Formats: sequence, C-alpha cells, structure tokens
Amino acid sequence: MTSPLPPPTPERQSHPFLTYDMIYEIPEAIKNTLENNSRSIDSVVGKMKVKEEFCYTGCGTAFFSAMLGAEVLSFQNSRRYECVQALELANYHHPVNKNTTTIAVSHSGITKTTVDALRSSKKQGGFCVGITHFPDRPISQVADETLIVGNGPDQSRCHTKCYVSGAAALTKIGLEILAQINEGDSERLERIRKELAELHQMAERVLTSTDQFAKGLAEKHSAKRSFNFAGAGPNYPNALEAALKIMKTSYVPAQGFETEQLLHGPWVSLDEESVLFVLSPNGPSHQRSLDLIRAATKLGSTVIPIIGQDDDEIASICGNAFRLPVVDEYLSPFLSIIPLYLFAYYMCLRRGYNPDYLRYLTPAYWGARQIVFPPGTH
Repeated sequence: MTSPLPPPTPERQSHPFLTYDMIYEIPEAIKNTLENNSRSIDSVVGKMKVKEEFCYTGCGTAFFSAMLGAEVLSFQNSRRYECVQALELANYHHPVNKNTTTIAVSHSGITKTTVDALRSSKKQGGFCVGITHFPDRPISQVADETLIVGNGPDQSRCHTKCYVSGAAALTKIGLEILAQINEGDSERLERIRKELAELHQMAERVLTSTDQFAKGLAEKHSAKRSFNFAGAGPNYPNALEAALKIMKTSYVPAQGFETEQLLHGPWVSLDEESVLFVLSPNGPSHQRSLDLIRAATKLGSTVIPIIGQDDDEIASICGNAFRLPVVDEYLSPFLSIIPLYLFAYYMCLRRGYNPDYLRYLTPAYWGARQIVFPPGTH
C-alpha cells in the first residue's frame, strides 16, 4: 500500500492568490484557444459534420464547460445533441454507435471517470474528441482527435479560466458545423462568429469594470445564509458553475438553478438572508428572469442581476446590477461568468480562506480527497 500524499503547501498566503491571476487570464485563454486551434478545429469539424448525433461529457466544471459549448447547436434541428455526465455515460447511458461523436472535456486530461466514458464510446464505434489543457495525457490516448486549449494550465485548484477556454473551443466547433451544414439564421450566426473573435477584448473590459463592484458586494453579503444562481438557455451552465465555485471556496450552501425550475418551488426558500444572482441577458427567458427578480425583491432577498448595459428595466429595480457589454445571448455566458468568479473569489477572502487549495490544506479534507481521487485520477 502506498503512503498517502502530504497536504499541499500554499504558494501564496494573501491576495492576489493564483485564483485571481487565473480569472485575469480569461481573455488570453479565450484568444489563444481560438487562434492556436484553427487547424485542429477544422479537422474535428470535418469529421463531426457527417455524424448524426453529438454527446458532450465531463465532470464538475468541465461538464458545465461542455454544456455551455454545446448550446450553440440549438440553432440546428437535423442532428441530435445532448450533455451527459461522464459517470452516467460510462455506466448507465444508452449505447453510442459509429454515427455518434462523443466530446469529452477534462482540464487535466487524466480525469478517470471522463476517460472511462470516452473509452466506452470508443469501444462502441463512436468518433471521440478530447478537450484538455495538457498534451500527452490519457484523454489523448483514447480520443481520435484532441484539442489543447487555453493559454496554459489553470494553476489554482479552483478552476476558472479552463471553464471558459474549453467552452470557447466547443462554441467555435459548433459554429463551424452550423456553417458547413447550412442551418440556422445565417445573419445571426455570422454576427456571433464576429463577436466570438472579439470576445477576449470584451472580457478584458468586463474584468476592469466589475472587479471592485464584485469586491464590494462580497464584503457586504458574505455572511448571508445562502446563495442562489438562476440562468436559462446558454446561461444555465453558468448558474451551476457559479454555485459550485461558492461551495468550493467558501463552504456555504449555494445552488444553481434553471430559471423556471427555481420559480417552481425553490423560490419559497428565499428571504432576507438569501443572495440571488439572476443571469438575464436579452433573450427568450428575459421576462421570466424579470418575474423572478420582482418576486425575490418583494421577499427581501438581495438580488444581483447580470444584464446587458442597455437593460434599464431590470437596472431600475435592482441597484446591484452588473451591466455588461451587449453580445448575442449565446456568447453572454463568457462575460457574465467573470463577475461571478470575482464575487466568489472576494467572498472566499472575506471569510478567511485560501481559494487556491479549497479545503485541502486541512488534513481531514486532504485525506478524504485521497479516497475520492487517488493519485493520477483527477
């Protein structure tokens, strides 16, 4: 029996932690992902476009990245696509076949459950694609094609920039597939493609414009009892990802909901001790987001909307709104995740924790991690 690994030694003891640096690398991660993978993306698209169904998979943040990256395929209706968590895909989900593409996202490239899901798909004849930040990892040994995304590995255990870079690569793949199969609103798709090319610049502006506002909100509300996040369509994965980051760094109750699901029951738990983030760009779900904001405000919850800079209606209700550059709804999550990450980061600091290592600096939690993830499996 091998001896357990010792707990990690903190590289930094105070702000700015590595997590903060990684958040600020999001623009460069987007830029590098799109610029450095053009040939690989062309190769993947050429093989995917003839397939009848696409299955996206991963674990944790990587799964939410896969969900976000798959969203643009809703523009077409000739091919079936779905997102299936890796454990489910490896052990419970319906079989894939030679007409299926399975796309697996893993920051490390060694996530055992994700590699197992990809291997299962490969054995059933599926075409397999890996999205990772490291070359020569197990995911590449299984995948038929592998994209190395981002601008280098995420140096904090609280993964942030890798969520965005993986989703950016998948969004680009989806857009190119739509262009080649000639489906969807061509004018809108062309606008999205142009906005995607400029996304890293807009992300830079969002970082500088929201940092201190996020810090102030975190300092004011870090002692609240619960934190909830609501989003629909392309922003639903962001709601899940933001809740995960609050739980991982501040160890408090947090939940991410699809907007309508929150309105069907869970809203009754909102009160003066709740913080509710509502991701509400212009789009089909805007009215329901507005309904939620009005209801939560009436209940005394702290409501923090993330909206387009032209949304005066919601801004007039909530003084806490983050107002971001207006982009197509399918690209809005790449901007709206930034203030959510900054809020989670500053809240963690306010509560006296180190966001780079989660709870792994505590021996009991580090020991528990060795059970969940033996060395070399995550």
